[in-house]
Amino acid sequence: MAQATKLPFGTALALAQRTLAAPLAAVLSNENLGMQEWFTLNGLGLRGSIRMEVLAGLLATNGLDASAARDHVAAMEDAGLVEVRAGAVSLTQAGAARYASLRDRIGQVNTRIFEQFGAERVEIARSLLHEIAEIDPEELTRRAVWAS
Repeated sequence: MAQATKLPFGTALALAQRTLAAPLAAVLSNENLGMQEWFTLNGLGLRGSIRMEVLAGLLATNGLDASAARDHVAAMEDAGLVEVRAGAVSLTQAGAARYASLRDRIGQVNTRIFEQFGAERVEIARSLLHEIAEIDPEELTRRAVWAS
């Protein structure tokens, strides 16, 4: 029997992201919400009111450039889910309620997904990914790509 090849970290991460995005997409589809809307609600729900530039940076991970992010936020503002004041974006009362409902539903799904891996392993993976996410991408690129 052939031995399974260990995937490189980046490949494993990309495949895991694709695998984990499928149940999330199913929940969001059932709730008539897109991934970008969820990213916005989640970003604001976790961080509170944030500057539009910071939110645009978060939305860049979902394929939106700064202009598209502003258009996206304007559409969510028109839908009554967010408000923009003095360059800061925050959830409205309706947006906060929508976020809480989705967060709880997605939390239930995530619990079912991750319970098969064991709490300690999941926490180690979460902790590493959190640490990576906190690094400035430009600084990491300078250190990793341009180092001698």
